[in-house]
Order: sequence, then structure tokens, then C-alpha cells
Amino acid sequence: MASKSRSSGGCWTCRLRRKKCDEERPLCQGCLSLEIDCLYSDDKPEWMDGGERQKQKAEWLKQEVKRKAAHRRERRYLQGLEVRLESLDASLTDDSDSTAPKVLINAAPPPTSVSGSTTPPSRAPGSVPSSVFGFSGTQSDSPPSAPSPDEPVDLLALPSRRVMPAVNDELEAQLIMMYLDYVFPFLFPYYRPSFADAGRGWLLVLLTKNKALFHSALSLAGYFYGIILNHIRDSPPQCLSHNLEALHEQQGLALQWLQREMQDIITRGVKGNLAEANRVMASIVQLLTCEVAIANPGNWPMHLDAAAELFNEIMKHHSVTERGHNCFMMVLLKLGSRPFSWTPKNHPWGSDQAILRFFTAQLLFFDTLAATALQRPPRLQFWHNHLMLIPEDEEWARMPESEKEQTMPHINLQEFFGVENWVIFSIAEIAALDAWKKEMKRAGSLSVSQLVARAKAIEQRLRTSLETFDEARVNASGLSWADGSEHLLQYFAGRFSPQTMHGSAVNTRIWAQAAITYLGVVMSGWQPSCSEIRDSVAQTINLLLGLPSPDCLRTLVWPFTVTGCLAAPDQEQFFRDMVAGMGPLKVFGTIREGLAVMEKVWERRAEIDGNPDQWDLAACLNCLSQPTLLI
Repeated sequence: MASKSRSSGGCWTCRLRRKKCDEERPLCQGCLSLEIDCLYSDDKPEWMDGGERQKQKAEWLKQEVKRKAAHRRERRYLQGLEVRLESLDASLTDDSDSTAPKVLINAAPPPTSVSGSTTPPSRAPGSVPSSVFGFSGTQSDSPPSAPSPDEPVDLLALPSRRVMPAVNDELEAQLIMMYLDYVFPFLFPYYRPSFADAGRGWLLVLLTKNKALFHSALSLAGYFYGIILNHIRDSPPQCLSHNLEALHEQQGLALQWLQREMQDIITRGVKGNLAEANRVMASIVQLLTCEVAIANPGNWPMHLDAAAELFNEIMKHHSVTERGHNCFMMVLLKLGSRPFSWTPKNHPWGSDQAILRFFTAQLLFFDTLAATALQRPPRLQFWHNHLMLIPEDEEWARMPESEKEQTMPHINLQEFFGVENWVIFSIAEIAALDAWKKEMKRAGSLSVSQLVARAKAIEQRLRTSLETFDEARVNASGLSWADGSEHLLQYFAGRFSPQTMHGSAVNTRIWAQAAITYLGVVMSGWQPSCSEIRDSVAQTINLLLGLPSPDCLRTLVWPFTVTGCLAAPDQEQFFRDMVAGMGPLKVFGTIREGLAVMEKVWERRAEIDGNPDQWDLAACLNCLSQPTLLI
């Protein structure tokens, strides 16, 4: 019998993979199911040359199939959240109190751990394995499990504390205090609210009221403790495996509670439930922080999009003044106990107000850095002028001080991340310019003169801000005091020692210099040998050399990586040595991912130099087979 001849009408992707193609258009089922590019064309692609380029393309495609497979598995664990992301705009903008579609309410998966297995019957949901501390305890009772996702839920009616066995209460208390005393300050070293501002009490309130954030905090604390324990004493291998088990369980519980909270806010709507929507947004951002901090970054774009969408809805429904202007202060006041007082200066923020400020700052910061990897403008760029910049028009200058307070930006990123607003604002503009440039190139309508004009305007603002940056007005904690009557409070401001952490002025300068490097790449393309880029890299390296300790890199991962990717071959070892100098601390956060990005770029230096038009910073941040969020 004559063999059936292979069709020649299949897509080029299937031909490259040597797979049978069903020839459906515009996408064949094989490519569609694997979520990879499906290419039909009359002309053979340039990479289909039967040689080295075809081999490289086939290898890249093989890795892409593996990466997409991992994403499909992760999406199964986030099924409920994914459904909500797709329907968030339609559901949350509904002003009525009507119930959400049944398919949304019942979309959450049955309780599972992050590993995909059901919760072990020997350990009730919510408990922490005692082995996380390296010893065993006896459970006299089993705590009640979380409500079934199929049952209706009223989060406001949920108890703020479960009845739990004494051993579990003690373990949870130790983990939560570990999170408050060590983990949270480590992750946010510049955030030191003063004694007058009631410190971090709002965080304890949030942990007791919000189960998703509570469990993600437990998972982070257990992870940090396990890693540190492994470095300070010889721990048996079982200890590490138990710690990972506890981490996965707590992450799974955090995700389940987040899904329930999302269901509830979608059902209720944002308009009449501001405090609840605020806490859900906090849970999403916290889960994003947790996954990135423990080097499990696969889901962060989904979490980021969900949090940004929810923030937009909060602002849409709660920030509009009687004159029709958006005012973030309006949202803060609605969350406070004094809704008609425009003067928070003499009063500490309430817990819900502090939650909104902290997680809005996080969201602005993360969204901007994500845009540099995702090749898109920041999702929240619409709000940047209002939230981060002081108006400079004449109308605002003539306003009475009481009215100015309503329009002043109430998010100072220096307070939270040690970086002044104008730097992050500029990075957001550069990311948006990069996205615009690529869109224009794809459309064949890029105006080089317009690109240069926009880039020069950003560069001028950056350099002017750097030149006028008055380092003397910023102390190590980013706080200043108006008169002697407040001098006593400086002792309770929670300032960190300059011997262990650099001040916010140095931090800001390093970020700003790296932003100039980033802008040079967007404007001129990938040209590491260009004098402007080379000089900017050298200036950033000099600033990094002045840091009191390599440990300081944990607040500088993005500028450190941007600089390293464009460093000369003889400068590579400097970056490796700095990361090595962090010792055990390099396992926390994203500094390892930053170094891995640099190593990959250096490894491909010859290939990149031969085809610089296909390379930029976004390509660097995607060279590990998925976008990297360097926070």
C-alpha cells in the first residue's frame, strides 16, 4: 500500500516541530492548545534555512512549549482568580447590588495545596506544621476547616480568629511575630512609620482581619525561618522538606481565601464596600510579593493585573469630587473615622487608610517595574500625575493651603521604597515610550524625530532633577522635622543604621542613573559601547561601590540588573562579586534572578552584538523564559 503523502499546507510552526498539522486557520489546533505562535505564509520564514538559525528556532520553540505548559498548570491553581480577571470590569462597575452570575460564584476550585493535591486529612486547613520550627507537637483538636467554596459566604460575618489548639495558636503567634519583627522590615527596609503615625499597627489589624494575607504572611515567615535555620546550624534534610511543605500549604490557603474574597467583592460590588475592596487589593498585592520573594514568579502578571483593575474600580467609584475631579484624598477620608476632615497631618492614619496608602505605593512601584519587562505602559499610568507629582500650574499655586491638601499627591514612594517619586514617574514614562516605539515600528510608522523629542524631554527632566537634588534635606530615614517640639519623636521614628543600609538619597541617585541608562537604550537601541550609555553605566557602578554593604542590593535589584546587562566584559566580575558578598541573604528576593538575567545576556553577548536591533532591556528581562519582576 502506498504511504499517504504529508500535506504541504500545514503551518510553519508544525513543520519546524515535525508535527502533523490539521491546517485550521488562522490557528491550527496543535499551536492553539500549546499557546504558541502559529505561522502561515506563502513565503518560507527566514529562520527556516535548514541550518543554524532553524536549529536555534526549534530549540527556542521547545523551551517555549515547556514554559507554556508550566503556565497552564499554574492557571489551574488560579482558576477562580483567572475567571474574575476576565470579568472584573463588567462585574465591578455594576452599581447595583445584584448577585454575580452563578458561574463566577462557583468558579473557585476545591481546596487544594499549591502542589495540586488535596489538603491532607491529617492536618486541618489553617494549621501550621509544627515541624516548621524543627520540633513536633501534639494536636489535641482539629480546627474547623475553611467554608466550602460552594457555600455562600459573608466575609464580614467571618470570625476574626479561629478557635485553635494551643500548640497551633502558639506556632502561628510565633510566625506572625517573626513576620512583623523581621520579615516585613527586611522586605521594606525604608518603610519606618513614626511613633506619631502609630507605627505598623495597621499591619497587625490587617493580619487579624484578612485570612488571605494572614496565610501568605505565615508562608513568608516560615520560608525565611527555614532558610536562615539551614544556614546557622546543621539541620536535617527533613527539616527543609517540612518547611517547603508548610510553605506550599500556607500559599494554598492564602489563594483559597483570596478566591473567596474576590467572589465576595464581585458579588457585592466595589461602590458600597470600599473597605472590603481595599483589603482584597492588599491581599492580591501581598500574594504577588510573597511569590516573587520566594522565587516563584510565574503568576505575578496575573496578580498584578487583578490588583490594578481593582484599584481602578476603587478610584472610579470613590475618588470623584463634587466638581468631577479625581482625588485620592477622598478615598482616604471615606476609609477614616473623620470623613469630612481634610487635615490628616495632626492625626495618625487609621488602619484602613494606612492599608490603602501602603499597598497603593506597592502597586505603583511594582506596576512600573513590571512595565519594563512586559513591554507595555504601566497599567496605572493614568493616575501617576495625581498620585505622585505636585501640580505646577498657576491655578494650583493660587489655591488656599486647605484646598491644596486635597490635590497634593498623597503617595510618597521615598517613604515606602527609599526612591523619590520623580524617578519612578520617569521610569514609567520611559516604559511607555518603549511600548509606543515598538508599536510604531510594527505599524511601519515610527517617527524618529518624535521618538528623540519625547526621549529628550524625559532625559532633561531626569538630569535637571538629579542636578537639583538636595541631599541635605533628606536624612537616612527620609524624614524631616519642622521644629524642636517634635525632636523627641525622632528617637521613635524607627530609623535604620546607615552602617547597614544606605540612605534614601543614595538610593534615589542610583535608581535615577539607571533610569538614564534605560532611556539611552530606548532612544538609541542596544549599544553598550555608546559613550553616553558607557558613561551612565560607569556612574552607576561608582555609586554602587559607595554602598556600605552588598546587602544594600536588595533595594536596588532593578537598577543593578539594568546596569549589569549593559556592562563591559571587564566589569562583569564586579556584579558577581557584589551578589556573592551578600552571602546567605542572596536567596531572598529577586537578586538571584537579576544576576541570572545578566549572566544570560553576557553569555549571548556575541549573538546580541550581531543583531542589536532585536535586543533591548525588555528582551533581557524575558531571557529566562518568562518576564522577570525585579523588586
